[in-house]
Amino acid sequence: MKFSKKLAVAAIPAAMALSAPEESKSKLLLMSQEGWEVSFDGAANAFVMHQSSDAQVAGGPGANGVTSFETNGAVMGAGTDSTGVVTGLLPNVWGMTLKAPTNNGLDAQARLGLYTHMNGGNNALGNGQINLRETNFSVSGSFGTVLIGRSLGIYSSSAILNDMLLFGVGASPTADNSNTTLGRIGLGYLYTDFQPQISWTTPGLGPIGFKVGLFDPNDVLSVNSDADATENVSPRVEAQATFSTEAAGVSADFWVEGSYQNTEYTAAAAAAAVAIDTNGSMSMTEPKDVDSAGVAAGTKLTFGNFSLVASGWYGTGMGMRGQHSEGALDGAGKAFQSYGGYLQGTADLGGGTNVGYSYGGNYKLQTGYEISNTAVAEVNFNDMHSVMLWHNVNDNFRLVAEGGYVRQAFHMGGSTDDTFGGVGGFFFW
Repeated sequence: MKFSKKLAVAAIPAAMALSAPEESKSKLLLMSQEGWEVSFDGAANAFVMHQSSDAQVAGGPGANGVTSFETNGAVMGAGTDSTGVVTGLLPNVWGMTLKAPTNNGLDAQARLGLYTHMNGGNNALGNGQINLRETNFSVSGSFGTVLIGRSLGIYSSSAILNDMLLFGVGASPTADNSNTTLGRIGLGYLYTDFQPQISWTTPGLGPIGFKVGLFDPNDVLSVNSDADATENVSPRVEAQATFSTEAAGVSADFWVEGSYQNTEYTAAAAAAAVAIDTNGSMSMTEPKDVDSAGVAAGTKLTFGNFSLVASGWYGTGMGMRGQHSEGALDGAGKAFQSYGGYLQGTADLGGGTNVGYSYGGNYKLQTGYEISNTAVAEVNFNDMHSVMLWHNVNDNFRLVAEGGYVRQAFHMGGSTDDTFGGVGGFFFW
């Protein structure tokens, strides 16, 4: 095929299937006479970040002189004071979409998304890796859209898409972290991640939308790796319902999302769970499986130049930061109950300048085993206050300044504090 190059006016998925912000207006589109299209889009960012946190010491965050602290789902460092030049929550993205000509009422396309970052610790080795987060194809018609391949998950996706920190830094274990920063992940919602799936989105139904998918199941991790649930017999199901309306000058978007997965224990893990629980002075029958289920809901209200987002979630066996990991199960393989949410307000000050504030956190309830095990100070909750100021210089270039305060509290008493700040920018294409 012979391609000619032109610049098309379209909404670039600046977060590459994470988001399609209205500020971005262009992507590079190549076309052929046969009707095939190849489009390129992407985003690059960099921030100077400083982060400082308290040390975890006996008699400090933990009670009774405890010196061991839970590290699952970490959202901050311990006793760190560091500065780094980093990629923010959103990796640098290089996306390509190949679209076929419409044929028999069907539109088919394939997408490849390369995600990378420059974060690699205090060295010049370039430890950032290329992550193929998007590799999928989709077919659309009167029935809606069916997507097959790896793409953004459904459960908890609305929370991250509406988080202003998606285009910032947010929390981070350290400023020289070897991965992207966290934004508000683990501090108001669970990370949905990019996952293998077969999903279906309904056709246009006016203000109502619905999406459902079968997903490659995850291992469900415990705070003790011997008690992980790793026998993935059946797929995970995720679904989403949305509703949009407008009245009295206020536009409102609502969403409800759910996730369910059943995972079995191996014989070795089941036996280990019984042994661990017995050592904790409790008794239990040998576990067969664990149900991981979660529900999330939220709304975004927009009035004039002001927007308010309220989002919340609850789950069992779902974790504290990433789904099904970082504290999904206790040391004896029993599912933790956890919940969280965040509130966010933003204002458009005019001239491309915006300001926002958000507060939120994730909370974890203790199980009987964790109450009886006093050797480790277990995390009770993580929460964060965050302020951001950003200015859209033009459709392709954004400057960002932000700061925040993170707190990690323990069930045994006490907490660890962290402050952070970042200044940087985004380039979209």
